[in-house]
Amino acid sequence: MPKINYCYHSHTYRCGHAKGSDEDYIKAALKFGLKNYGVSDHVILPGYSQPGMRGAGYELDGYLSSIRALAKKYAKQLNVYVGFECEYMPEFLDYYRDLLATHKVDYLILGQHMYLEDMSVRWYMDFDSETAVKKYTEHLILGMKTGLFKYVAHPDLFMGFSYHWGEVEKACAKKIIDTAIECKMPLEINLCHARIYGKRMIAGYYSYYQYPFTPFWEMVAKSKAKVVVGFDAHLPADVAKPGIEILEDVIKETGVKVDFDYKIN
Repeated sequence: MPKINYCYHSHTYRCGHAKGSDEDYIKAALKFGLKNYGVSDHVILPGYSQPGMRGAGYELDGYLSSIRALAKKYAKQLNVYVGFECEYMPEFLDYYRDLLATHKVDYLILGQHMYLEDMSVRWYMDFDSETAVKKYTEHLILGMKTGLFKYVAHPDLFMGFSYHWGEVEKACAKKIIDTAIECKMPLEINLCHARIYGKRMIAGYYSYYQYPFTPFWEMVAKSKAKVVVGFDAHLPADVAKPGIEILEDVIKETGVKVDFDYKIN
């Protein structure tokens, strides 16, 4: 398998569920031998607090200045970018646009975990599985069509809401893949969940990673969708040892083609 030259999906301690100093992540990227490294913590939202999920508003300037300083310090060894992983939330689309237009960030990626209703968090897992999968798909597609995001993080995350690969799941997968092709947005094979939890049983006897979910990527392999990989690092060790064997499994089992030298800018 070719060497991966990038990681653009990585977090910092500010989100409340990652650990390690910003510089430790950079050092881990160098240890792995990356050429391009992007820090994309869960987006910090103005006037909105969600402890344990994303940093508070007052942390924004420190986040940006820290990563910019490290980019300058390690410029001769590594291309370092700063961005955010964002949910599609209509309430904050203008804010996302401003982050990009003012060059506060280099990029945004779309990682749908929840949505807002009357400015209150709604988690997909709180619904029955069919409703959850459909809502997730609807919001992900709306996000892709904004044109604000470089790629889709863990597009098969919806298998975390369903223990069944049925007609609803297949139809939603097709919608996601078709929209990615239409919008020319890469889909990300995400290594985080599988790296932590390994495989699980689906439908009583199929053993799969929850995500990357093999049947989803079999569908992608038969399409013309572009595919990238995301470490989704929450520890420096996740960058130094991201779980490449997981990616090898998915490629071997599905035949999906991955861009190993994807450039965010």
